[in-house]
Amino acid sequence: MLNDRKLTYKKKRKLIEKEKPLEKNNEELRGWIIEKTNEIELKINLLITNYFSPKERSEFIQIMMNSSVINMGGKYKILKNIRSFNDSIIGDLQKLNAIRNYFAHVSIQKPMSLTVSQNNISKKYDFPSRVRYMNSSGLMKERSIEDLVAEYCKLHDKITEYLNQ
Repeated sequence: MLNDRKLTYKKKRKLIEKEKPLEKNNEELRGWIIEKTNEIELKINLLITNYFSPKERSEFIQIMMNSSVINMGGKYKILKNIRSFNDSIIGDLQKLNAIRNYFAHVSIQKPMSLTVSQNNISKKYDFPSRVRYMNSSGLMKERSIEDLVAEYCKLHDKITEYLNQ
């Protein structure tokens, strides 16, 4: 029975781990963006924890770094005060989070269809072809879904590379 659960978990995990955004359906794309942003938040939590070197490290992470206690905006403020942290990455984090928030909160109950082609791969999305969203500066902008996904991927890769140093 335990092996059956492991196989089921592995199969589910394999489905979740598709790394090419253009190969995902709407719900997978939404979940993928949220999960990838959560992975970055975990790295930020560790960076802040390592900076402060608390005596009770595990409790610090579980309690102080909990997003219910310190939201991402608060974590960005902490990072701004860590001299060794690159300020331009904070701007990138804010842009990434604005895109994440769009995908997390957009209603897709009555969508339009959009076909996106990239590297000879085409994928149909049931999102509006152009969307209005609030950017990291608080201004309403209009962009295509394809542009938002491409920007998200670029920012994610840049931030992840920086945080993994």
